Amino acid sequence: MRVHLLIAALVVSACGGHDSTTTPPGSSNKTLDVFTIGDAFIPTFPPISVGDTVRWNFAGGSDGQGHNVRFSPRTSTTPADINVLKTGTASRVFTAVGTYSYVCDVHPGMNAQIIVQ
Repeated sequence: MRVHLLIAALVVSACGGHDSTTTPPGSSNKTLDVFTIGDAFIPTFPPISVGDTVRWNFAGGSDGQGHNVRFSPRTSTTPADINVLKTGTASRVFTAVGTYSYVCDVHPGMNAQIIVQ
């Protein structure tokens, strides 16, 4: 438990208390970072704009099994799911307004949403 709290504190301090969005040079589109901390997605309900990117930063999870991202329900504008990763990053661009719910199949109850405005 102490390790998870330490990791969470490090992520918050690294973010400086601000949202973790960046804007690539020469672009108005932003990238939002979502972290897997323990068995949770942080932040859980981030708002973004059409054309923005979400980058998931994966850590092993409480059991070391990794995490995945599976969007549900599927629509014609839903990005591709992300297979299980223990470490590393994966990004998806959101091209349409909507609420995109997703889960980690490895850890039941681990879920979040991306809200595209």
